[in-house]
Amino acid sequence: LVRLTGAPLHLLHLSSARSVALVRAARAEGLPVTAEVTPHHMALTDAEVASYDPVFKVNPPLRPGADVDAVRAGVLDGTIDAIATDHAPHPPESKEEPFDSAPPGMTGLETAFAVAYGALCCDASTGAPSWLVATETPQRLASLAELFMAMSVAPARIAGLDAASGQGGPVGPGARAHLCVVDLAARWTVDPAASASRSRNTPLAGRELVGRVRHTIYAGEPVVVDGKAVR
Repeated sequence: LVRLTGAPLHLLHLSSARSVALVRAARAEGLPVTAEVTPHHMALTDAEVASYDPVFKVNPPLRPGADVDAVRAGVLDGTIDAIATDHAPHPPESKEEPFDSAPPGMTGLETAFAVAYGALCCDASTGAPSWLVATETPQRLASLAELFMAMSVAPARIAGLDAASGQGGPVGPGARAHLCVVDLAARWTVDPAASASRSRNTPLAGRELVGRVRHTIYAGEPVVVDGKAVR
């Protein structure tokens, strides 16, 4: 359809090496295709599902380590443009059902930066938690500029959020502020009970992360201050 119409196509939640290869081929052909990956598909493997804990049930499903490496590589080489949370809160009782009948989805908004930072910008020598170290194929580390591009600039560009819309555009004097302040040295353990979300279906409970969002300003107004949601 993209070849026939020339219409842009955006693909959500890439999770497999095959998907990354198809997007890479389309881009090489000059087709207007963009793609996104979630933090959890860059961090967790299908080994988690062996427990049949519905907190690990998500759509698309968690994949083997080779696929995790492939989507990380896709971000690093620019095949995958954006990182987005796929934040999907559920009430506790939904994730207490048997695995087959429980709804897919997991929370991810509050942990997105830390997971992406640990998966792409850190390794064992730079303090990445051991569970986040690349599973099979050694890769270069992403720069902070590349991470910020994938989590901020590229999603805004794809969605058409620019200065004219009042919801994007470059940072500068007089511009409407859409900013995050991050603490790269912060090490913290995910505690579902401390989440700002009323849902607790995080697959990362009890896991250590590095890097944390301290403050967020949206449309010129603070919405997160000292790591706590204020709006």
